Amino acid sequence: MIRKNLDLIIVGFVVVAIVMYDVTLELLGELMHLLFEGFHVAFEYVELGIEEAVELVFHVLDVGEIIEYLFESDRHGSQVVTFYILLTIAWFGFYKLWKFVPRLYEFFKQWLLYSWVRRKTEFQLYWLSLTMLHKTALAITALVVAYLASFFVI
Repeated sequence: MIRKNLDLIIVGFVVVAIVMYDVTLELLGELMHLLFEGFHVAFEYVELGIEEAVELVFHVLDVGEIIEYLFESDRHGSQVVTFYILLTIAWFGFYKLWKFVPRLYEFFKQWLLYSWVRRKTEFQLYWLSLTMLHKTALAITALVVAYLASFFVI
C-alpha cells in the first residue's frame, strides 16, 4: 500500500511543506545544525583516533633524523600526517559520491516519469468513467476546498 502510493505521500509532504513554509524552514535549520554537529563530533573522533595511531607508529618505528628534520616536533608531524590521511579519505569519499550520484539521479528521474504516467493514466480513466453530474460535483468540491483552504493559508 505504501510502496504503491509513495509518490502521493511525497507530493502530500511537499504540499504541506509549502503551505507551512515557516515551520519547514525552522525544522530544516534545526536538522542542518544537528547534522553538522554530528559530522563535527564524528570528524573529531576519527581525527583523534588517526592522530593517536600515527603517533604510535612514529614511536614504534622510531623514525629517524629525516622525519625530525622535516617536522618541528612529534605532535606537529603527526598532525600533518593525520591531515593528509583525512584528506585522502575525503577525496575517496567524494570520488565514490561522484560515481554514485548520476546513477541515483537517473533512477529518480525514471521513477518520477513512471509515477507521472501511471497517475495521469489512472486520473484519465477515472475522469472518463464519471457521469456529467459526478464531474460537476467533483469540480465544485475542489473549488470549495480550495476556497476554504485559502482562509487557513492567509
